[in-house]
Amino acid sequence: MLITGAGGQVGRALTRLLPEADARHKSDLDVTDAAAVADAVAGHDVVVHLAAMTDVDGAEVAPSVAEDVNDRGTANVAAAARLHAARVVYLSTDYVFRGDTPPYGEGDRPDPVNVYGRTKLAGETHLDGARDIVVRTSWVYGDGRNFISAILDAATKGPVTVVDDQFGRPTAAADVATAVAFVVEAGLSGILHIAGDGRPCSWADLAETALREAGSPAVVTRVDTETYAAGSPKAVAPRPRDATLSLERARTVAVPLVDWRTSVAAYVRDLA
Repeated sequence: MLITGAGGQVGRALTRLLPEADARHKSDLDVTDAAAVADAVAGHDVVVHLAAMTDVDGAEVAPSVAEDVNDRGTANVAAAARLHAARVVYLSTDYVFRGDTPPYGEGDRPDPVNVYGRTKLAGETHLDGARDIVVRTSWVYGDGRNFISAILDAATKGPVTVVDDQFGRPTAAADVATAVAFVVEAGLSGILHIAGDGRPCSWADLAETALREAGSPAVVTRVDTETYAAGSPKAVAPRPRDATLSLERARTVAVPLVDWRTSVAAYVRDLA
């Protein structure tokens, strides 16, 4: 197995789970370099393609970078995989959906509202639906800077302000890694939604859950999207209001799913 983007949150978790995999960080493999990708894929049966520009706000400011990595980089991986008869597991996002008719199943029509979602969706189009698999997930947190770690840090300085009108499924990177390993072993193809199980929540709900698990007395001030964007010192990309992913196919094929609250509690304990 070859893992691209091994330095990211899911990449780190998958590398720990499958230490025998050929794990390539950004410094080891630039997916925008087609020749380098072709060389890296040679000799592998499976490519777990995690390399991506995931900075949602940054993608609005630098769309060409997001296009290079998320779209053309994925095209390079797909082409190299076809050349060397390898399967691709591509990690995509709930942000391919507009967010007005949840929950979203694998067959629902994507309609992204931001550059990040559009470029990740463009990446999906390069894959072979009969052989490869697109794994869409949402609200990922793990090793490194993420929403939960940022909230816990901000809470040491006072009240935190969090959006309460965007909804989805928080997902631990470790849970994504476990599911990806299952998908590879099972030989699944097509599109599959994998995320934290349980009732979907808002970002404010997630913040309060994480703070409670950390024993923090910090107060969460709930605001709507417009209020948050107006008070932000930098440009805020549009986001889907509710792009909750349906997990019915994942349940049908017996993908291991974990309630997001259980995983958040475990993650916060590990940070302590």
